[in-house]
Amino acid sequence: MRRTIVSFVAGLALVAAATLATAQGPGRQGGGRGPGGFGMQGPGMRGAMGGGLGLLRIAEVQAELKMTQPQIAKLDSAQESLRMAMREIFQGGGQDQTPEARQQQFEKLEQLQNKAVAEILDQTQLKRFNELELQRMGSGALSRPTVARELGISEEQQLKIREIRQKQMEEMRASFQGGFQQMTPEERQAQFTKMQEAREKTDAAVLGVLTPAQKARFTEMKGKPFKFPARAPGFGRGNRPGGPGGPGGPGGAPPA
Repeated sequence: MRRTIVSFVAGLALVAAATLATAQGPGRQGGGRGPGGFGMQGPGMRGAMGGGLGLLRIAEVQAELKMTQPQIAKLDSAQESLRMAMREIFQGGGQDQTPEARQQQFEKLEQLQNKAVAEILDQTQLKRFNELELQRMGSGALSRPTVARELGISEEQQLKIREIRQKQMEEMRASFQGGFQQMTPEERQAQFTKMQEAREKTDAAVLGVLTPAQKARFTEMKGKPFKFPARAPGFGRGNRPGGPGGPGGPGGAPPA
């Protein structure tokens, strides 16, 4: 069971790395996020994809927000509190959960993430943080209830986005058949590149669902473009996500 979980998380980390690389490619402003969308990927993935508290661990982001050392020192305790809250939220949840129940979990987790960040940053920092997070998440931010409401995304648009994300998930699932842990470093890099290309195609399709007015508002919400540091996919001991930019790695979100 543990081996299955580790394999899944390792695969998720590669998805995250590919997503972030796409989102912060040269000359681009926020262009991607991980698999899912409405119903599949929600706020619960923010930490894994470099958002939430994980974003505050990036040195360049800390400098952009002008965070003080006392603020930075609060990150570890805030992350631990969030981990404990996550366990409580998802305890007893399983594959048989309804989409509505899962969405409620994600919304509750988003509220906890927002609260944790707000307790560390002042109002000026928080405004810029929200802009940076949207840039980092790219089109994946459309999965967040608060963003969807702000943009006025209709049920019909949500359905189209779900269909696009579902197709992407099926393609990713097929590409991981055979086991991620059995891949050589070269095969992993090839997979990473392939997923980057798939992300660009998916992101273009997702953003294409928005109206011109919604696109303009989304761009406005992201604020002044920020160049995130490039992170390469990597894994720590035991093939656990621990490379730069990955969950638990330098500049990435700590493992939950």
